[in-house]
Amino acid sequence: MNNDRIWILQARKLSGEASATELKELDHLLLLSPEAQPIITEVSIHWKELPAVDADFMEATWLAHASRMQQKGHPIQTDEPELNTDNYPLEGSVISRKFPLKKIGFVLFLAAAIISVVLLLLPTQQKPIAASALAQTEVITPKGSRTKIQLPDGSDVWLNAGTQLKYNKDFENGNREVYLSGEAFFDVVRNPAKPFVIHTSSMDVKVLGTQFNVKAYEEDLTTETSLIKGSVAVYLNVAPEKEYLLKPNQKLILNNNALANQQLMADKQPLSKMDLSPMVSIQALTYAEASETDVESSWTKNILSFEDELFPDVARKMERWYNVEIQFRNKKWEQQYLSGSFEKENLTQALKALQYSTGFKYKISGKTILIY
Repeated sequence: MNNDRIWILQARKLSGEASATELKELDHLLLLSPEAQPIITEVSIHWKELPAVDADFMEATWLAHASRMQQKGHPIQTDEPELNTDNYPLEGSVISRKFPLKKIGFVLFLAAAIISVVLLLLPTQQKPIAASALAQTEVITPKGSRTKIQLPDGSDVWLNAGTQLKYNKDFENGNREVYLSGEAFFDVVRNPAKPFVIHTSSMDVKVLGTQFNVKAYEEDLTTETSLIKGSVAVYLNVAPEKEYLLKPNQKLILNNNALANQQLMADKQPLSKMDLSPMVSIQALTYAEASETDVESSWTKNILSFEDELFPDVARKMERWYNVEIQFRNKKWEQQYLSGSFEKENLTQALKALQYSTGFKYKISGKTILIY
């Protein structure tokens, strides 16, 4: 699966369509698959030697290729699930991604071209990409938006800003497994015969049917699972034999920095045999003052909420919420703790409210906010 995603992201990079998040994801995947780096380098060199090609020609070529694959009984799926927003209106949110057909054809043509070059460059004994790796549905919610989808089994999933969710297209008939990068709230349909599993980069969450929130942004200092109703079992990737059971109104917090430090020492002692308590904690959910809504899932109600959190952590939430970048020019504010919630406030109103309670100064330049 990683290799297939690498070629797609490399195609978007070469075509100039890759976002900053996708470029970061590509770098991360290449770290996990170092064997792909020489091939990527070779492809990039060959690409620079290729003459410019008309976009209309690329689209026509791609469509012809897709038609041939359809005739051979191997249809290429490019559709995304319909986003259900009837019961989840979000004022000012971008609910779906729409791209011109030519742009889609252009990027997919590049992906097909790169995969073709890769197959030529790979040693003859190299196995081709598994067919199952191509049979996935992917939903991406960009920064500045939140949305809700319904999975084939009827489970509802709310996706926060800057989130990616993947699942196999045989999800309903096969295993109920999803792959999450970002934050999502799940309302899972109960099915004891088929447990529901969420895979993140650092932990797996297994449930039968319940309501819970998983926050697993790669850039965050923590990965969290918050249980609202029912029960969940959490397994850390570094020690999968250990099971953490959560009760309603509890959350498991994994300190990613502590985990990374322990991984550097893993050559001396396996992580599975280490004391993981310094990096894992189970706490009660956080409730804002005079509110019955927990901070962990308040975003599903279109409320940006934080309670006694460091300014940099709040800044990361605001970056996703308002689709901006926040930079600290005065380091003292990075030690400032903040509490508050915003529902209908725009970016300027939110900054002024925080400024009133702390005293920092700020400057807005396009989509960049400088904190002095």
